[in-house]
Amino acid sequence: MGSFKNLNSEEVDTLCRHKRFMFIKKGEFIIREGSYAKGVYCVKSGHFKLTAQGGGGRETIIRFASPGDLIGYRALLAEDPLSVSVSAVADAAACFVPKDTLLSFLDNNGPFSLELLRQTSHELSETNKLLTSLAQKKVQERLAEVLLMLQAKFGNDDNGSINVDLKRQELAELVGTATESLIRLLSQFEKNGIIFRLGKRFKILDHKQLLQISTILD
Repeated sequence: MGSFKNLNSEEVDTLCRHKRFMFIKKGEFIIREGSYAKGVYCVKSGHFKLTAQGGGGRETIIRFASPGDLIGYRALLAEDPLSVSVSAVADAAACFVPKDTLLSFLDNNGPFSLELLRQTSHELSETNKLLTSLAQKKVQERLAEVLLMLQAKFGNDDNGSINVDLKRQELAELVGTATESLIRLLSQFEKNGIIFRLGKRFKILDHKQLLQISTILD
């Protein structure tokens, strides 16, 4: 389970005694913004979205968590209120590890602590990339980048569409644009044969062109 791979046999036994396995239904919250972390969640299956309250009470997606990811550890270590709410994108499963158990691993296991530090650095790096993209890229470039990110994160369903259901407003917030602008761009991408809409989902038809638009390729 991600960072927990660095635990020794005694610590694994401790983890097994204290962790709590749980199933989470689509849309169900495991963390609420503003509360204090009583432990961390390790994603076993499915995906979670981390959202923060914006202006007017609107929720904005900050990032997604996938199998192996730890949720809530930064606020726990800093003893700060949680800055995000976390809910399941679809039916999912996670293990809850109490605060005292996690802190004991950090106190006594250097490799575990180092791996958690690496994860923190990686998340900060991804956040910086997102902020840079929002500041420097055009909207169509950001949309292409987000579609590629979603496909890499969630994979494809049996029809070849990106395997996640997001409202147009949520997708617009990820891209950093108005919903109306997003809808126009999606229609243009579809007209140009880059994507194809199947119900609420999108199928990428021209992966190379999306890469070129997102400027990942020169």
